[in-house]
Amino acid sequence: MNLNYLRVFIEIARRGSLLEASTSLSVPNSTVGRHLAELEKELGMSLVIRNTRHLSLTEDGKELFERASHLIDNISEIENDILYQNNGLTGKIKIAIPNEFSAQWLSECLASFANHNPGVSIDCSTSMVSVDPIQKDVDVSIIYLRGKPDDSSLVMQNLMAIPSVIVGSPNLIKQHGMPKSVSEMAKAPCISTLHALRSNPWHFIDHDEKWYTQNINCRYRVDSSSMLISAAVEGVGFAIIPIPFCKDLIEQGALTKLELDMKPAPLQVAAVFPNRKISTRTRSLVDEIRKTLHVKINQNSLETHSLII
Repeated sequence: MNLNYLRVFIEIARRGSLLEASTSLSVPNSTVGRHLAELEKELGMSLVIRNTRHLSLTEDGKELFERASHLIDNISEIENDILYQNNGLTGKIKIAIPNEFSAQWLSECLASFANHNPGVSIDCSTSMVSVDPIQKDVDVSIIYLRGKPDDSSLVMQNLMAIPSVIVGSPNLIKQHGMPKSVSEMAKAPCISTLHALRSNPWHFIDHDEKWYTQNINCRYRVDSSSMLISAAVEGVGFAIIPIPFCKDLIEQGALTKLELDMKPAPLQVAAVFPNRKISTRTRSLVDEIRKTLHVKINQNSLETHSLII
């Protein structure tokens, strides 16, 4: 069996389209169609059903894809490892990152990685909210969350836990008082996220490192860290904010840190992979992201000693 033909078929099956497969493989659409036809001729069976709207696999095609996709992935990984040993990293990395997070924390890291690895091409997609942990056609997604992930089956690598604080403006505290316990937060006006992270309940950790949750009164919800911070400074409500994002405002007196009986859960940053077959180039990029995060946190944190890794 011609492995090049098989590789093309696997890509067609994954993309659901000859055109998308040709784009992914960077070969002409006519070549993709010809290789598929040659593979079907070689095997003596039809592998796909074509119509005007979409492409689907025959039963034989489904069986071949199920049995051969891991083989092709393993061969590609072996090829990449050999090329890396001889010529450095090669191939394409598709990464998804939350928009504000990428601009503020990782833009220089990704550009530097691309510059130092000319054999690697990078496709980076960004979103205004926390990205879908499992995206199709992405090698790795960088996500953030508070608390434990809902899906324990995720192939996830924790990169950083950014310590956070609950803050309020002086005017807000003057009007509503200074909460001293987590339970008091239930009646206080709060600001939280809309879709990104978990807006309600808030997650806390006690002195014994046990996790607790507290429902809060969210009267203002946004999916933008800059809008959330602006609302907190304006006095709209109390907010959980990562320390590096509000350090200067606390020092300037624009925001006041609350001292509660528990600390808010840190902002977890993690890399999520579609499966456990992670290429060398993707691992290398994720490692650079992890190093960058640690450097930035140590430069900006008010409480470096409280970092939870």
